[in-house]
Amino acid sequence: MSVQMVGIDYEKANLDVRAKFSFQEDISDALDSLVSIEEIDGAVILSTCNRTEIYISEETGCDLKTILCELKGLPAEEYAKYMIVRDEKETLDHLFQLSCGMKSRVFGEDQIITQVKNALNQAREAQATDYELEKMFAYAIAVGKKVKTELHLTAVETSVVSEMMTALEAELGDLHYVPCMVIGNGEIGRLAANALHKAGADVMVTIRNYKTRQIEIPEGCRIVDYKDRYEIMGKYDVIVSATTSPHHTVKYEDCHEIFEDGKKRVLVDLAVPRDISSAFACAENVKLYNIDNLGGKNIGADNEEIAKAMELILEYQEKYCQSVKTKAFADMVHTIGQDGGELTCRRIGKSLKSAVEAQDMDAVERHIKNGVSKTVSAMMFAIQKTLPQEDWIRCMEAIDESMRIY
Repeated sequence: MSVQMVGIDYEKANLDVRAKFSFQEDISDALDSLVSIEEIDGAVILSTCNRTEIYISEETGCDLKTILCELKGLPAEEYAKYMIVRDEKETLDHLFQLSCGMKSRVFGEDQIITQVKNALNQAREAQATDYELEKMFAYAIAVGKKVKTELHLTAVETSVVSEMMTALEAELGDLHYVPCMVIGNGEIGRLAANALHKAGADVMVTIRNYKTRQIEIPEGCRIVDYKDRYEIMGKYDVIVSATTSPHHTVKYEDCHEIFEDGKKRVLVDLAVPRDISSAFACAENVKLYNIDNLGGKNIGADNEEIAKAMELILEYQEKYCQSVKTKAFADMVHTIGQDGGELTCRRIGKSLKSAVEAQDMDAVERHIKNGVSKTVSAMMFAIQKTLPQEDWIRCMEAIDESMRIY
């Protein structure tokens, strides 16, 4: 079994292209589609604002670029150039470094750990993972957590929200009492609202159906129903949108007149696909930021810390490889045991028929097969304790091959 991946990210594709390959509520359906392909045994989809990556466990070498395009109904001949496919070793290196924040736009940021964990959990819920993917992601998450707690990889802020705050302070100066509207109360929306509140801003957060369900309101923030946002939008100097909606939450045609009062405003779009109409980029007195132009930069990563992180990555990669080998050997031992049981029953079949009542034959054969299988397996693992690993593997392979002759 081989794990490979296909991905599209900020290094090769701009925001508009990345948005076409973003997965939100449709991840479960996409996973179902992937594992329904005969050659694919497992799949995990990682979809964030900066990247979409599909990890596949398969044997035959699928055309991964075409598969990703077909999931989104897009022509591969047009979009394949934005994608990268990685083989098993490259995938292992990429995922482990990614989980440590070493592939992020803001080098060393740790939000990616949660995103990788969520991707694995979504694949589990869809029953789309297999042993190799489970272990690869589990060890990647583990090393990411270890790097996060033991090392400091970056000298810059750790999320796009931090970059947003830097941009707002550059545009408006002190944010105390600045009226800000945050559209969206998901994870990123709450982070943005909390950051603005801590900076002293007057923050209003939009909530959908807040009178009919429990919600988590960011501390110190006021709330308004999402559908009423345009009625009060003109009061705000900063408008941040961070939803998972496939449609614009701030449409140019619906509100551009609100912004023609001569007041300076900053619009911040933290969503993929975009929440705020790109037409605002040309509007007078309006400054529009999005994920791409908020991207962080590595301005002073500690090379010594990076070297330590790479050592940890190699350590956890070895743990992963060893677990896969152990699983493969366990499967081989189990197969040899089963083959031994089958062979034993065939060899004593005539004697059994003369000694056992016909109606008891199936039960007797089943007990013999189980007994022989367990005995052979126990012997194989006992031999493993006394032989060097390489010799044991050769011994196992030879026994497995000899069993197939019979």
